Amino acid sequence: MRNLERRYRTLLKVLPKWYRRDREEEMVGIFLAERNDDLDLEHSWPGWGETFAVLGLAVRTHLAAGAALTGVPGKVVWRGEVVRALGMIGLLLGLFYGVAAIVNLAVAYGNPAFAPGITWWWLLELGPIVAFAALLSGRRTLAKIAAAAPVVLALGSLGQPQYMLLWGVFQLPSIVTFVCLCLGFHREAPTPPVRRLVWWGGGAMVLGLLGGFATGAGLLAVGLITVIVRVVAFVRGDVVLGRAVSLFAVLQLVPLVFLVVAGSEILVPAAGLALLLVLTAVAPVRRPSAQGFRV
Repeated sequence: MRNLERRYRTLLKVLPKWYRRDREEEMVGIFLAERNDDLDLEHSWPGWGETFAVLGLAVRTHLAAGAALTGVPGKVVWRGEVVRALGMIGLLLGLFYGVAAIVNLAVAYGNPAFAPGITWWWLLELGPIVAFAALLSGRRTLAKIAAAAPVVLALGSLGQPQYMLLWGVFQLPSIVTFVCLCLGFHREAPTPPVRRLVWWGGGAMVLGLLGGFATGAGLLAVGLITVIVRVVAFVRGDVVLGRAVSLFAVLQLVPLVFLVVAGSEILVPAAGLALLLVLTAVAPVRRPSAQGFRV
């Protein structure tokens, strides 16, 4: 085996075994076609274009939707559905934060005590609203770009140490959401169920209004709804939604613990809800009769 072929086979190891078993020889043959020079075969490396193409294929196969791939193991389909469900749940939380930010800006507008703290960075809080609408309309690239706005907000806080911890804590779910959207909603992934998610999006925006006027109350409501949805997923035997909500519960624990440590006026409810979220995260999920993001 020549060095170039060995390097191509090493690159292909990022693909799942079930895919390589049927396609590896064919792919290596295509890569090595018309590369007959001995010097090239000994000292060359896979090109950047080929490398990125294989990495993109690795994402699509490890998080397969089953639409354009054959022989996909059930656990691979399940894994992709969980990632996509977690991304959508994170966007719903982003709607909550976005609407709450709008309410905060409206309350602060014209108030000299708060006006100096209003900057253009606050506009990045609206990114999830744009991402949610774009994803439901099929514009996945725009959705991913918009979902990156809170991530930029968290990075921007590095230049403002007084906000770094606060923003970092509350933007952690947004960072995870952005990663899930990039990985899960590839070009072969299914379109999210628009009608159901519109209703859930409306509920998240209503909670955002509550969160904008009553600091901490909206966050508690989101945590309580997380627990309720997890119970519903268990009763219905929806393992995809159950696993996604379990992971989401872990993300919700971070800001709640922050409120508890900071000695918030909602200390007791926050501590109680944090305990419920811990139970939500570790509770078992009944195996479903049919998988899917059913909300």
